[in-house]
Amino acid sequence: MSEKLGADNRFAIIPEWVIALDISHTAFRLYAVLARYADNITHQAFPARATLAQRLQCSEKTVDRAVEDLVAHGAIQKQSRGRYASALYTVMTAAPGETQMSTEQTEMSSEQTDLSFRSDKNDHLTRTTELEPDNYIEKKSKKATSIPDRFALSDSLREAMMGRHPSLDLDEQVDAFVDFHTAKGSVFKSWDAAFRTWCRNAVKFAEPRTVIHKQALKPAADGPGKREWVRSLHN
Repeated sequence: MSEKLGADNRFAIIPEWVIALDISHTAFRLYAVLARYADNITHQAFPARATLAQRLQCSEKTVDRAVEDLVAHGAIQKQSRGRYASALYTVMTAAPGETQMSTEQTEMSSEQTDLSFRSDKNDHLTRTTELEPDNYIEKKSKKATSIPDRFALSDSLREAMMGRHPSLDLDEQVDAFVDFHTAKGSVFKSWDAAFRTWCRNAVKFAEPRTVIHKQALKPAADGPGKREWVRSLHN
């Protein structure tokens, strides 16, 4: 009975900055699943796409889109290990721009179990009753802004969009995106998220539409001789 309860009560710890990200629900759940698979020291995991799709109860293509979303926001890193091997994912525990704790800092030997050392190195990970970090409060209260004067795609976002929408000319889409929202005076909290939506719409609107003429919807008229054949049955 105790073993069953232990298995059902497993959990993953999600950093506050990940909760505040403008990502899809599937991407958020994917981060939690990868965190469960990740090694405690290296934060690396390599589950198969099929395994992730089964855990998230979605298709493998949906998993790929969620991975792109997390990579674009700096929540995970993805490394290919060859055609016949699953990808290697690194779960980022520190927000982009912060210093990620090195392996040497997390490998605490028996000689480094002094309480003062643990408090200095891991205080921000263990003390939940203290005030939230300033950078998280700043992100949480971030307001919508107009498009930057020099809007440009980050390397990670460009790579994600090229992989997801290979038919698009990204430079051309950036120019159209900037012109449209500058003229409209649009404001967004995340301009990267707005550009991802723009690219999805650009692909959708570029798809050919099938037009059915009204004449084709009319039922075919009776052919010659059909009514005569019916009459002959009653003679």
